[in-house]
Amino acid sequence: MSLEFDYIIVGAGTAGCILAARLSEDPSVEVLLVEAGGTDRLPIVSMPGALPFVYQNRHIQWGYRSGPEPELHGKVIDEKAGKILGGSSSINAMIFNRGNPMDYDGWAADGLTDWGFAQCLPYFRKMETFEDGADPWRGGAGPLRISRAAGEHKLYEAFLHAGVEAGQEVTSDHNGYRQEGMHIAQSFIADGVRWSSSKAYLRPAMKRPNLHVRTRLTVSRVLVENSRAVGIEAMTWSGAERVRAQREVIVSAGAINSPRLLMLSGIGDPDELAPHGIPVVAEVRDVGKNLQNHPGVDIQFATDHEHSLTSQIGPVGRAKLAADWLARRRGLGTTNFFEAGAFLRVGDDVDFPNLQYEFLPLTRQLRGNKLVPVPGFQFWIDLSRPESRGCVRLRSADPTAAPIIVFATYTNRADLDDMVRAVQQARDLASQPSLGRYVRVELNPGPDVRSDAEIAAWIRTATGTSYHPAGTCRMGVDDASVVDGEARVRAVPGLRVVDASIMPKVITGNLNAPVMMMAEKIADMIKSVRPLPESDAGYYRQLAAEPVEREAGSPD
Repeated sequence: MSLEFDYIIVGAGTAGCILAARLSEDPSVEVLLVEAGGTDRLPIVSMPGALPFVYQNRHIQWGYRSGPEPELHGKVIDEKAGKILGGSSSINAMIFNRGNPMDYDGWAADGLTDWGFAQCLPYFRKMETFEDGADPWRGGAGPLRISRAAGEHKLYEAFLHAGVEAGQEVTSDHNGYRQEGMHIAQSFIADGVRWSSSKAYLRPAMKRPNLHVRTRLTVSRVLVENSRAVGIEAMTWSGAERVRAQREVIVSAGAINSPRLLMLSGIGDPDELAPHGIPVVAEVRDVGKNLQNHPGVDIQFATDHEHSLTSQIGPVGRAKLAADWLARRRGLGTTNFFEAGAFLRVGDDVDFPNLQYEFLPLTRQLRGNKLVPVPGFQFWIDLSRPESRGCVRLRSADPTAAPIIVFATYTNRADLDDMVRAVQQARDLASQPSLGRYVRVELNPGPDVRSDAEIAAWIRTATGTSYHPAGTCRMGVDDASVVDGEARVRAVPGLRVVDASIMPKVITGNLNAPVMMMAEKIADMIKSVRPLPESDAGYYRQLAAEPVEREAGSPD
């Protein structure tokens, strides 16, 4: 194979697959896509209902752990990140959430004027085929197929009704005009199978002779000559291999591995590189900093056996689930089980929903060393816009060594206060008549955890993450930002970063859909084509001080 290409893309994940597909649409350019993992053509990846087994499969993940976390008693947390074609879009929970329009308008207000909601919405529409068809907010002809969950189990309905009883609204499309409120979920699932960036974008594009995909190849550094990125160096069985890029190197390795690769290449904070003996190629001090995530907790309640979906997923139920899916693509194998959720606010001092709920009509608890199904239901609640910031640092100059990842969760006390209020809000939801009639007992935190101090202490032991790392190669207009508004690394021409690491602030929701949008949008920037026309579709806003709605494009 040639050792020279026009574009080299490092990472065949959520963004990398899209970039490879879009850039290779031009038959005059040669594109190389490099992935450290292997194929995604595995039944457990394609079957939505096999999600728990995907999460447990270490052969298709990087196996990273964050911590010790200083505010969580030194807790260490497994971080799920895909090492496979499709990256994390091949192992995630398939939940389709775009984020709140105010997220993107907030980026624009900070100077990234091409990244407001009006500029981003056309790319969200471009990438999807929504089950309900196109409208001013939704797309109807894109590569990704997005469906609504069936939400047929009685506890999903009870969850929505409990929200209304607690004074919340139900939104008809949380990825449309109004995000805030209770909702039936949407997912990257169609025809009973997962729709990853690999399935939607890469597989069709791989038929092109100008797109080259190499798997199980780990990139050890970006090659920089005369301050310009000119290629990559990768590790092979026979030693180091160098491949050159005539136009650009694009790093799409994710919010953990992208800053790690830049630092291994000598691009970063000199004070971080010096202890590892890495020569400084470009001083970009914010590489690896500004790390954000969505910290969260599970609130669990026990029910009678017949009311919970747990009764259908015992050993016999799992066998039937697999058989139905393999034979007919039907049954529980076609769901990720996250079929209802909500974006709610806690406190009167925020302009956006600062909590995300994912509702499950089943629950499991750790009994001894074994995770045991328990009849019940649970809320996963995370903070959608935490203020705490962590970092990614090198452990050594060895490119095979895992990095040091510390989210510094709750180092900003306001985040812990919000989570305490979130637990109280969740309890209020569960006490409403529609859900309360099913509750036998609260399992987590438990009825003995009542005061704010007791809840806060429990939160410090129970907190996990939603596996949404972002921000470590921050996009911005200031000199301290790692990349500019077109994802170009400052001080290193010929190098871009395109993945969740460039988010200046993490968005309100799951990251898969926003990263796909960003990849679509930046692909146009790389190709120097005119951006899609801005949208005039409005969106729902209720500011902390007073209710405000944008009228343009709002529904009747």
